[in-house]
Formats: sequence, C-alpha cells, structure tokens
Amino acid sequence: MGVEREQPSQRSRRGMGARKAFVLASVAALGLLGSACGTSNTPPAASHTGAPYTAKFSWGQFTLASSIASKIDKKQPLNFVLSFQTLATVGAPVNLLAGMRQAAADVKTQYGVTVNVKLIGPPNTDPVAQISQVQQAISAGQVDCLAVEPVTPDAFVRVINQAVDGGVPSYTVNTDSPDSHRFSYSGANDSFPPKGQNQMGQVSGQYTIQWLKDHNTTPKVAALVTGDTTAPWAQGRMQGWMDTMKAAYPDLQFVGTPTNALSTGYDPAGIYSQVAAFMNGHPTVDLYFDSDWGAKTIGKLIKDRGLKGKINTIGYNVDTTYLDEVTSGDVMATVDQRFDQQSAGFVTGCAAFLLKGVVPPDQFTYTPPTVVTMSNVADVKARLAQEIQLGA
Repeated sequence: MGVEREQPSQRSRRGMGARKAFVLASVAALGLLGSACGTSNTPPAASHTGAPYTAKFSWGQFTLASSIASKIDKKQPLNFVLSFQTLATVGAPVNLLAGMRQAAADVKTQYGVTVNVKLIGPPNTDPVAQISQVQQAISAGQVDCLAVEPVTPDAFVRVINQAVDGGVPSYTVNTDSPDSHRFSYSGANDSFPPKGQNQMGQVSGQYTIQWLKDHNTTPKVAALVTGDTTAPWAQGRMQGWMDTMKAAYPDLQFVGTPTNALSTGYDPAGIYSQVAAFMNGHPTVDLYFDSDWGAKTIGKLIKDRGLKGKINTIGYNVDTTYLDEVTSGDVMATVDQRFDQQSAGFVTGCAAFLLKGVVPPDQFTYTPPTVVTMSNVADVKARLAQEIQLGA
C-alpha cells in the first residue's frame, strides 16, 4: 500500500465529482442512516515525500481534492477544522484550540506553510446539528483537513466517509468512529478490552488504589456515575476502573454497571441534584467514580454535606474549578486526558500527510493521560493558564 501522484486532469474530475456527491447528501442520510464501513488493522504506507494526491488504505483509495492539491502546490495557507460536540462547555474547547494553535505554529516552522485552525460545533450537544455544520463547511470548500469528535460514533460514519470521498483527509479526536474511513484517531485510550498502554479506566483505578492505601482507607461500596452510559468511551473507563478495583478489593461492592450506571448528563446543576438524590437512597456508598466531568460536582456535594473524609470521588478532565478541588482535597484526583495534545496530534498528523506524504502508520494515536494530584496540581494550573491564554 502507498501513495501515488495523479495527473491534474484526473484530480480535477475526481475532486469535482466527489464534492458534488457530498453536496447532494442530506443531513439525515449523513448523520443517522449511515451504514458501517469497517477498517482493518493493517496500516497503509507512504512511498514518497510531497502531497499524496492518492493514497491506498485498507478500505480503498483516497484521492485528494484538486482544490487542496492546488493549495499545496502553491504553498498557500491550509484550513484545518475540528468539529466538537459543544462549544458551551467550560474547559475542553479552549484546550483543544490551544493545542491546534500551538501545532499550527510548529507546522509553520517545520514546513514553511501556514495552517489556519478553527474549532466549530453547536452551542450544546446536538449530533444532527454538528453533522449539518460539518457538511456545510466542507460543501463550501472551507476545509482542507477535517477532524471530528463523534459524540455518537455510528451516527458520524456517513459524514466522515462523505468527507473522505470528497477528497478531504479526515480524522477523529477525543472520541472515535472506528467503522468510518477516518485516517486515524487521536485521543485517550478508552478501549475495552484494553488495547495498548494507558487505558483510562485502569490509570484512574491504579491511582485510586494508591490513594486509598496512603490514607489507610478500605472502601466498602462504590458507585459508577457517568454523563452518558451509552457512550463506548464511558463504558470503557468504567469497566477498566471497576476491574482494576476488583482485583485490589475483592469484597468491594458496586452500585451500577458500565452499561447501567447513574447517568446524569453534563450540566453541573443536574449532576448535583441527581447525585444528591442518589446519595439519599444509597447511604452506604463511600466511593464515587465518575467517567467524565461530574466528579468535581460530586466533590462539592460531599463538602456541602460535611462528608469529606467519609466519601471520596475521582473523575476526569481539568478546569480551574476542578483543579481547586484537587488542591483542597475535595476530590481525590482527576485524570487529565490532555485535550491539547489530542488536537495537536490531528494538526501535525494531517500536515505530515499533506506536506510530506506520511500516511498515518497506525489507526490509533493514544495520548498519555496526566493524573492530577496535590503534588503536581500547581504545575497543571500553570499549564492550564497558558492554554486558556492561547485558546482564548
């Protein structure tokens, strides 16, 4: 497998035809009626340097849109766009944009080509609106390389495949759509069964065990909490954490399963009220694991009820409030999945493909997480402040 050059006339016909097909596809067909197109684990290989006008993958041949090829030939600025599920949430959008901007600066230094980066997404999580936004941007010729955070993996198969068919290199960031024709995934290792190192649930479980031992605490009942119990990444984290905890504490009881956990959504007020009601009905739970942002709200709830030291919690992600709770000990720790490095991986990976002919050697580029504890929270706060400034 490799990459080959194609004559300009061939590129023009291929790119125009593919873009026409993309424009004619409806939002419903793109988002919700897509059939899965599997990919194998055999990576393609690049055979030259320079713009890969065609590249062979396990799922077939990719042909670069003629408009993008022309930009590369002329060393004109390129537009890299990342579609995220919601721009209203605190933390992630700023971290993602900061990573993209830093990576674009690195690309300029390495290749002498300007990369304009843009983060798009609906105000609140809405897969149909997100898919429509991606479709419109590509149809308007505003995207030279695409990344998508597919909040529901299957629903995004068709829109990603249509982008690839239209000659736009496409990637996934933070969450994956493995049945699509995306070039590769850049993000946390939420897979289960575990693949490779740094599986997110295991990392969190290992730190939980160490923290409990350091504080001479033996948990009796643990509860699983998540923003979305149907999300594969959430299930992977919960399963990894639960199995790691079971191995260390065979008598530990669990309330909930990875597919049937307390599902709170992502609004802090909603999380607070739902977990408060859950605590009232489950007074024996002394350890809460949240697969996402919710632990910071659970930590506040524990403090408000005067239960600090009796009930403990751990979760994921970072913002200023979350880091303050790590500092004060309201949460045991949080696992930073490094949104900045995930988005940077997309930018540098696509730049290497377009400007050097490097086809992604692996379908998965896992970002090592950082467990944020009292011992390193000051350093993480300093880094976050820089990201906020860069991503503002």
